[in-house]
Order: sequence, then structure tokens, then C-alpha cells
Amino acid sequence: MKVVISAERRPTVVEAGELTSLSVERAEGVTEAGVDAALRGAAAGTAADGHAWLSVAWLRGAGPDDDPQWTQAFGKMIAYAASKGWTDPRQESVRAHLA
Repeated sequence: MKVVISAERRPTVVEAGELTSLSVERAEGVTEAGVDAALRGAAAGTAADGHAWLSVAWLRGAGPDDDPQWTQAFGKMIAYAASKGWTDPRQESVRAHLA
């Protein structure tokens, strides 16, 4: 799963079916502060110190509504992230590398 921050500072989830990795990519010229503003503006998360903290609910909302297999795989991705310490204590946010 990948979140792309466009030059217009709009976050979009792409590759929603790829649930073995999670990253945030940004268009050329978009600073970390720009990523943070874009994520905050979309209620999608925050960014600082080379990482983004993405809203699990926002990510879940980008997936297919009617695919129980995707929902189960997404839950496993978040559980794996939690086992590595990459979520907040309530598993409302998940950490992703900011590229």
C-alpha cells in the first residue's frame, strides 16, 4: 500500500491491494512540512522526522468496501505493524516510511 502526495498537496492511496508494505511518496518539491500539511488537511495523518503516521481508518476507507479478503489482509498488516511497534497504542495510526 502506498500513499502518494501530489504536487497539489493531495494524499491518495495507490496500490491498495499491496498489503505487504506501506510507504508515503511525495511529488518532487514537496517538503516534509508539505506532506504533514497535506495529511493533516485530509485527516489522513501527520509527518515528521522522516516518517508519516497514517490514520488506520483513512487507509481502511481507501480499500474495497465489499472484499472480506482485503479487509482480513489489511487487519493482518496492521497487526504485524503493531507487533513491530509501528502503531500507536490504540492502533489508530500506523507509521510509514516517508520517501
